[in-house]
Amino acid sequence: MNQVRISEFLLKEVIDHARDHLPYESCGLLAGNNGKVNSFWVLENELKSDRHFFVSETAVSKTLAQIAERKENVIAIYHSHPTTSPIPSSHDIINHPDPDVKMLIVSFKSEPPEAKCYHILSPTYYECLFLIET
Repeated sequence: MNQVRISEFLLKEVIDHARDHLPYESCGLLAGNNGKVNSFWVLENELKSDRHFFVSETAVSKTLAQIAERKENVIAIYHSHPTTSPIPSSHDIINHPDPDVKMLIVSFKSEPPEAKCYHILSPTYYECLFLIET
């Protein structure tokens, strides 16, 4: 499935989380079923960097277990770009862990923030349909 559907409410939560962590990149997981996001899982950017994010394997494993308990799947890894466009960097592409999981990027380069979703197939990427439901 090459589309991601998310409610306006959950997208606002993602954007608010990212805004609260400026000037650093923020990150998290979007989970649900059949391309529909049902839950947003905040992860801590342990690097405290405005250019990269890192989350320990322990933190990711714990969150993945909670997602599995809800019988959901990870649909997308979310992160923010505090000052650059919502386009995957070479670092984003190289470090993306799973081609079945999309990448959502929220950019604060302009106001209002811009969100785009991608299918990462290293060494390249494709923008995928990102539907915001009211």
